[in-house]
Amino acid sequence: MSEPILLLLVLLTLALLVAAYVLRPLIARPALRDEPDAAAVALAVLRERRGELDAALAHLPPDSPERRAAMAEFAMQAESELPSEHLASNPAAPAGSRQPRLAALIAVALIVPTLGLYWLAGLPEAASPEVRAMREPASLEELIERVRTRLRDSPADIEGWQMLGRAELARGNPQPAREAFDKALLLAPDNAQIKVDLADAIAQTQGAVLEGRPIALIREALASEPRNPKALALAGAYEVRQGNTAAALANWKTLLTVLPPDTDQARQIVGLVADLEAGRAPRVGPAAAATPSTPSTPSAAEAGSRQAASGGAASADTGAGALSGRIEIDAALAGKLRPDDTLFVVARSLDAQGQPSGPPLAVLRARGADLPLAFTLDDRLAMGPMAKLSGVAPGTQVKVVARISRSGEAATRSGDLQGSSEPVKPGTSGMTIVIGKEAP
Repeated sequence: MSEPILLLLVLLTLALLVAAYVLRPLIARPALRDEPDAAAVALAVLRERRGELDAALAHLPPDSPERRAAMAEFAMQAESELPSEHLASNPAAPAGSRQPRLAALIAVALIVPTLGLYWLAGLPEAASPEVRAMREPASLEELIERVRTRLRDSPADIEGWQMLGRAELARGNPQPAREAFDKALLLAPDNAQIKVDLADAIAQTQGAVLEGRPIALIREALASEPRNPKALALAGAYEVRQGNTAAALANWKTLLTVLPPDTDQARQIVGLVADLEAGRAPRVGPAAAATPSTPSTPSAAEAGSRQAASGGAASADTGAGALSGRIEIDAALAGKLRPDDTLFVVARSLDAQGQPSGPPLAVLRARGADLPLAFTLDDRLAMGPMAKLSGVAPGTQVKVVARISRSGEAATRSGDLQGSSEPVKPGTSGMTIVIGKEAP
């Protein structure tokens, strides 16, 4: 038996119990034979009065006018007090016959409209495992496990594969992310965003190098979607590392027409464009000819443009509730920071006691070398459609946590460096988060 049907049976049972409780007095009343009845009492009184009248008129002849007048008067009184001869002869019959029918009508009126309204306007399918699986998970790890379970049952779920890929990237696992995006691309070979996300995942598996398949995927995405923010950002970073200043400027200037102008990401790209136009090459890593077998360190331009793509581009589409600011590291801990450490920037909602509640609302992943980092968190960085900044209930506060992970894992480990914002409302900008303590 399916769970929705079981839920419906439980509701029906409850409705029947309520109806029985309400109708029991109405149904049981005719069975109380010893309960006084108004018609029976009136009949007994009339019989007693008839006896008294007969005794009073016994001395009169049967056909005398006085006797006939007295009997006529008695008959009129009897008719007024007992309006129906049938009622007088069987006073309990009408009530007894009407009450069960009335009880049945009331039962139908209680049960049928209630169940019908619930079936039409309610959510009977909420008892199903599929709907339960959509409830907000408590952590990124639980979200990933739920998505994997969902995909085992529905392997053709494109959105599920995209969600899994983004979650794995946020957790610092580019290889599983690459596999997830590869499966999504098989299902939607013309989807430009999947191509860009796959390019990013592949690049991260090969030392942040966009050479080879990643740049090919990015160019395919731009051919079908010329204003894709992430593709423009990464293409510009690639051209910088190739020494193609004109091509980098073309990509980034187009990106500036897509990004909202008053954002940290737009200002960052403006600075990179200004450097290129002034002949100042952005800081780069090893030679541009690096291959997967000789991975290079990502350039500041690539890190900045990737941040613009993943953060600022979201604001172009879903700016509601976006959080932005700057992340710095305390000077006392700067010596413990390694360039290849993983930086997680996570937005979490807070409950009434000010404690983190539910899954992350947005997750950004960067590197230790990217600090200080201007960031924007919005719906493009959400882990799923049910947990995002624009969907936070009015009055709910959020907190942004920045953490340097030694292990590259999303879960906090001893020795990680971290800092957080004060509780703020979604939509807050200009925050400064200082990473100033070490996890025990």
